[in-house]
Amino acid sequence: MGWRVKCRVCGTERVIRISFDISKQPAIFYYCNVCRRNTFNDILEYVDEG
Repeated sequence: MGWRVKCRVCGTERVIRISFDISKQPAIFYYCNVCRRNTFNDILEYVDEG
């Protein structure tokens, strides 16, 4: 279970595991492995991997 987010700088999508509801926020400040720095990430959807 996690949230699919997309980096605003490079466009990389990934699933991050956060235990609380972030759906009301437009973006989250999170580390991007491609950019190698903290960037704003748009929250796309909640995914249930189970």
